[in-house]
Amino acid sequence: MKSEVFNRDCLGALPEMASASIDAIVTDPPYAIPTVVAANRQGATNLGDLSIIESAFRGLLNEFERVTTPTGRMFIFCDQTSYPVIFRAAYGKMSTALLIWNKGRIGMGREFRKSYELIMHCWKPGTPIYSDGVGRADILSCKPVGDERVHPAQKPVELLKQLLVVCGDSILDPFAGSGSTGVACKELGKNFKGFEIDPDYCALARSRIERAEPQPKLFIPEIVMEQPILI
Repeated sequence: MKSEVFNRDCLGALPEMASASIDAIVTDPPYAIPTVVAANRQGATNLGDLSIIESAFRGLLNEFERVTTPTGRMFIFCDQTSYPVIFRAAYGKMSTALLIWNKGRIGMGREFRKSYELIMHCWKPGTPIYSDGVGRADILSCKPVGDERVHPAQKPVELLKQLLVVCGDSILDPFAGSGSTGVACKELGKNFKGFEIDPDYCALARSRIERAEPQPKLFIPEIVMEQPILI
């Protein structure tokens, strides 16, 4: 089992990676759309903003597809605005499905406040339908990180483990942040490689992964889905 985190911009590091060298990519990229166009001296959003982030994700998805094996897959965190853009970038290259992370509590906002986050699941033609013979629901329940948060976009290790359990042995996170994906990989006994452009977060990720301990493999019960009643 090997874990590495490099203080690099993934846009420069990904092209240097060998093709078909990674079993899965699990990552939470920056997906905010910062562009604001001027309209009568007032800020206004524009659908053209989406083309900017779509261009970036098309480049990323091309590299993600290249470095993953023929049986590989990827999980990409996103939100309601960036999901259509990422879907368009992946469409025609890979099969896709949308997963829901149920946080079990509401956040800030208006009357109907968001209590979920989206995860884009992409896979290649050779990816097995059931990696371990287990059928899983597409709604994943896990509490968000609490007071122990060390990164503004930090994801719970237990949530990441729910994704990683269906992945192969070599995992890449091009936006490693505080290293939560790497921690989950070490606990599951998987090899991990990460890229993080911020030197402080890179050092933090290395430290967290180094302190993590491999966990014994536990039996994961199969989720039996009810058969639809045909009328």
